[in-house]
Amino acid sequence: MRVFQIQKGEILIINGDKQYSDTVENFKLDSELTLKDLNEVIYDNYQECCVVNKEFKEYPNTEFEGYIDNVDTYIKAKEKREYVPPEEPTEEEKALAKINEIMAANDEQIADIKDAMLVAVLTDDTELQSELKKEYASVIEDTNNKLQEVKAND
Repeated sequence: MRVFQIQKGEILIINGDKQYSDTVENFKLDSELTLKDLNEVIYDNYQECCVVNKEFKEYPNTEFEGYIDNVDTYIKAKEKREYVPPEEPTEEEKALAKINEIMAANDEQIADIKDAMLVAVLTDDTELQSELKKEYASVIEDTNNKLQEVKAND
C-alpha cells in the first residue's frame, strides 16, 4: 500500500511496511519541505485517488509519489529529532558500577583459586595449598583496598 495523507493537521505516509506519521509542522522539519497550500490530501494507490483540498486531481501524482518514495528519509529525520540522549549516571551509580566491576573480578579470581585448591587438596600438594592461601589473602586484601578507594572517592 502507498499512501500520502494530510488530515486535521496530521500527516501519514505509508510505503509498503514503512510508515511515517506526525504533525504537519514536524513533517516540515523532517522533510525540509514547505507544503504550500496543502491543508488536506488523500492520495493512495489502493483507491487510485488523489484529492487535494477537497478537489479531485489526476492520479498518479509524481509529487505525492516522491513523498512516499522518501519515507525512509522522513523516518530517520524523525528519529534523530526525537532522540533523547541517556542521562549521565549519578556519582552513586558510577560508584556502584565500579564496585560491581571490582567484585566481578574478585569472584573470578577466587573461583580460579578454589579450583586450584581443590586439585592441591586432592593431590596432597601442601606447598601449593600454602601458596594458594597466600594468593587468596592477597586477592581479598587487594579487593578490599579497591573498594575502600571507591568509597573514599564517593
